[in-house]
Amino acid sequence: MGSWDLGSGDSTAEVQFDFLTGESYLFEVSFDSSITGRDLFDVIATEADTVDGLEFTFDYIAYSFGDFLVGVGINDAYDYGEGSPPDYLDTWGYWISDGTDDWASSMVGFSDRVLVDGSRDGWVFGTGLAPASIPAPATIAVFAFGLGRRRRD
Repeated sequence: MGSWDLGSGDSTAEVQFDFLTGESYLFEVSFDSSITGRDLFDVIATEADTVDGLEFTFDYIAYSFGDFLVGVGINDAYDYGEGSPPDYLDTWGYWISDGTDDWASSMVGFSDRVLVDGSRDGWVFGTGLAPASIPAPATIAVFAFGLGRRRRD
């Protein structure tokens, strides 16, 4: 799992991507002004160019009512789909949560979801399932510190 802190500002939102291969990636994005779930993608794409070891791409179809996410690539992971029959599962499912609330399938598109401090967005490809449970970046750092410390003993 990869995890990155990007952006700047007093408010923070998380966006998680779960690929069909089982890989999960978490971005914690800081911001000041109003931002949508779609805007997070632009922040990540812009900032990824300045982070060593991070490649981020995304593809979408623009409709009059909003954007439809069809492809996401993070480093070597990439999934693309437009919802082909018969099961229509080759799509990115959009899940939302605020704070520590449980994940819920979004009833609005990511262009219309306005994020607040503590918002969480999750994208899962190809399964229809809620995002995987992964620890927050701070928890990962504490865990890694503990492992490093244990090895020195």
